[in-house]
Amino acid sequence: MYARRRRLPTKPAAPPWKWALLLSLAALLIGGGWWAVTRPRNPAAQPAATARTVTQDWATLQGFGPRPVGTPPHDAAAEWLTAQFNALGYRVTRQPVTLDRPFDGGGTVQVGQLVVPAAALYGAGGGEQTGRLVRVPAGTSTERMEALGLRAQIALATCTGWAGDDVTWSDLVDRALRAGALGLVLVQDCDTLQVQRVPATPLPIVQLSAADGKRVLARAGQTATVTSSVEFRRVTGHNLIAARVNAAPQIVFGAHLDSVNGSPGANDNASGVLAVLATARRAATLPLAEQAWFVLFDAEEDGLYGSRAFARDPAYPIRETRAMFNLDMVGVAAEPLGLAGNAEVLALARQLRPGVRVFEDDPLPSRETFGRTRELGGSSDHVSFLRWGVRGVFFHRGLDDHYHAPGDRTLDPALVQDTADFAMQLAERVLDAPWTPREPCGITGRDCRN
Repeated sequence: MYARRRRLPTKPAAPPWKWALLLSLAALLIGGGWWAVTRPRNPAAQPAATARTVTQDWATLQGFGPRPVGTPPHDAAAEWLTAQFNALGYRVTRQPVTLDRPFDGGGTVQVGQLVVPAAALYGAGGGEQTGRLVRVPAGTSTERMEALGLRAQIALATCTGWAGDDVTWSDLVDRALRAGALGLVLVQDCDTLQVQRVPATPLPIVQLSAADGKRVLARAGQTATVTSSVEFRRVTGHNLIAARVNAAPQIVFGAHLDSVNGSPGANDNASGVLAVLATARRAATLPLAEQAWFVLFDAEEDGLYGSRAFARDPAYPIRETRAMFNLDMVGVAAEPLGLAGNAEVLALARQLRPGVRVFEDDPLPSRETFGRTRELGGSSDHVSFLRWGVRGVFFHRGLDDHYHAPGDRTLDPALVQDTADFAMQLAERVLDAPWTPREPCGITGRDCRN
């Protein structure tokens, strides 16, 4: 046998472009498959979800109790609401809302040998101060407090006589601090126990029970030491943004999920939450579902943190929003259903309900108010949208006797449903009306006026 001296014929090598084409096709197939698996989808709608009522929803939501941000009941309520929106075919996105909240660590008021327990009012920073107890009568002005010698002393006040007037705890604290007080002791003899937020201050602002307060009141004019421990903790809540995957936020239905410390928050603001859920339920089978977002904002009671974060989020196409409807305290008929906000939308509301109540609301208070006050008629999450030029409308039935109180335990499902129905009708009217987008009001929104 002779050794082979030349190669056998071979198949010509494939040109590089063919290999590139095969690799490209493989990449497209893999990428397409990955996109098909991971792309956002609307949850499967459950027929039973559309048959639920506000009454049934309230029976579940009230079982969670008070819902301050950063507490287990709040988180449990958020989980349940997410499940309700999912069952209606909406995809829920959670937007983190982080803030520092004060938590009362206990305190005392000591007058001579008498020592009684005290609790910090929400918003106060705590501390220890010693001074003479100066009795502050009902409705006392700052000037009158100064004349009473309050400067560098401790103010002593009761609920009786001023809580029913157009005076809030926030007003009282503000006046006392401007009069030079080193602290304030409030005796909780209110007919309705309130838990209003007071202006942030490093001074001790405390409350006593009616029984302990009576003993301290008997010692007015004596020197007292007020001690209050307050811990600020970083907590994270979440805005719940329910929408169909491709829905444009031409209408934003919003309400705040959280409640103040110690209050079950039935009217403020489970009523608004249930109204938003009711609008989402009704819209689920209508074209409106592709034109609306349903948002439950967090940390409204702490200073509109949730709505502010949402409105300034670059991922939120704010210029697509024709109107934002803020549903807050709509389950108790303290007053007939009223609206405040954008004049153009209010005109459309009057066409639907000629007798609808319209009230004034200052959307841009000159200083931070940390929520609603009687003077403002109710500042709430719509303010965060007005700052950016969005036509905000505030749905509200007035301040009831249990506003920010442990007694805020009941609501009327019929009033909630009526609010949801009216909001839906107004949304359709807004979508049908001519609209020209407005330019956003800048980074801070300080100069926006509606």
